[in-house]
Amino acid sequence: MAAGAPAGNAAGQADLARSLRLALDEAGVTFVKLGQVLSTRSDIIPSAVATELSRLQDQVSPAPWPEIEQVLTEELGAPPRQLYADFDSEPLAAASVAQVYTARLPDGPRVVVKVQRPGIAGIVDRDLDIVRRLARLLERNTDWGRSMGVRALADGFADAMREELDFTVEAGNMTTVAAGRSVASSNDLVVPQLYPDRSTRRVLTMERLDGIGLGNARQAIADRGLDPVRLGRALFDCLLGQVAIDGVFHADPHPGNFLLLTDGRIGMLDLGSVGRLDPATRDALQRFLLAIDHGDPVSATDALLEIVYRPDVIDERALERAVGQFMTRHLAAGVTLGPAMFNDLFRIITSHDLGVPPEVAAVFRALATIEGTISRISPGFDLVAASRQFAAAHVTDRLAPDALRRTATEELATLLPMLRRLPRRIDRIAAAAESGRLGVNVRLLADDRDRRHITGLLHQALLAILGATAGLMAVLLLGTPGGPQVTASMTLYQLIGYNLLVICAVLVLRVLVLIFRLPRHLT
Repeated sequence: MAAGAPAGNAAGQADLARSLRLALDEAGVTFVKLGQVLSTRSDIIPSAVATELSRLQDQVSPAPWPEIEQVLTEELGAPPRQLYADFDSEPLAAASVAQVYTARLPDGPRVVVKVQRPGIAGIVDRDLDIVRRLARLLERNTDWGRSMGVRALADGFADAMREELDFTVEAGNMTTVAAGRSVASSNDLVVPQLYPDRSTRRVLTMERLDGIGLGNARQAIADRGLDPVRLGRALFDCLLGQVAIDGVFHADPHPGNFLLLTDGRIGMLDLGSVGRLDPATRDALQRFLLAIDHGDPVSATDALLEIVYRPDVIDERALERAVGQFMTRHLAAGVTLGPAMFNDLFRIITSHDLGVPPEVAAVFRALATIEGTISRISPGFDLVAASRQFAAAHVTDRLAPDALRRTATEELATLLPMLRRLPRRIDRIAAAAESGRLGVNVRLLADDRDRRHITGLLHQALLAILGATAGLMAVLLLGTPGGPQVTASMTLYQLIGYNLLVICAVLVLRVLVLIFRLPRHLT
């Protein structure tokens, strides 16, 4: 019996994993996306479940060919057999948003055609409405939901999903990513060529890359004698370069979106969802990477506060200590990355009431996903060491003499107009002061938060006055003899007095509740 128990448990776990995959597949595109992300986290969920969920990356139930053919005809203006020299009606892959088919152009090149699933837009709108409702519920009823800004995160996720439904956006993303420094200068990664004359909002025609999915490529890597650590490092360096240098990065880097090509390179697919970072955020992320590389918690804290939304009041010393402890625990030499690292980072963010912008949340989500993707081909890949090597090799380029000279020139060009106006403004201020016309305008309560605080105090004072008045009137009425009889034992004055006592008690209790619910720094 003991020998058969593990087999029974494994069989039960396999059945559970299959049921979960089928449930996510039937629930809709948003939940398929959730399953795709979970499939990369075999360190969090059982490996059997992760393996089963990985089938959601390119083995979703396909839509029938007649429906796909109708979409192609509507979008391209003619049946596919007239526009392509050859078109295979059997899908090469079926994903949550689209299906991929192989074809050949009249002039010879082999291509793949990505076709959006019929009716997927309505399904996505329904799923996103569920996500928004849950986000509103969490932000209204939980402290961590408010501090994390889950509504903003849900809105960012919704925007990314809608972008993924517009293939013209993906076409632009392909061009932008391919031209970025991280891909253009790499010999290990490639983005397929786009054919814009046969691409529309729901159809995308691109170069066919021959290879196998990265999630199933471990044996092929070993058979070809390729170095899995080098491939993982190339993939990770590319994503970090897109985040910290290019500012446009692959926001959904699960194994199904990468191919191991026959020539040993990695093909990057499905750029419908990309993240974009403004220059200020990229600069803060670069300084955060440098601080990690140098083991400097103070600089890391300063950079972190520029990346996230900071509250009005924050204990920076406590945050520095928390970041220092986090770096000591998870970023020391020889420490492997695991779910505890992300849990601790989440705990630091929520405990200090820091809010995460949606684009930064996309960065963390992409990093967590790429770690799971790389672990499929290179188990034990050291993400921390790779981050430090990237910082040392790329981010420190900002400190090179040419880079410093260029930065100084740009800053000087920005300051020159202000410096030219500065003498005239000083002269005007001096003249106004000499003639006694210098004045200062101050707008009291210009900040909406100050107005809300004052309004709250006035409401409390008003309630207290009304409660005291009702109590005083109740005492006077209860002490007044005579009056019309309402019952044999109660006069009208006494009835009104008792009602006023109840009103007084309610108002006083309301004031006490407001006082005890004030934030600590206001009491």
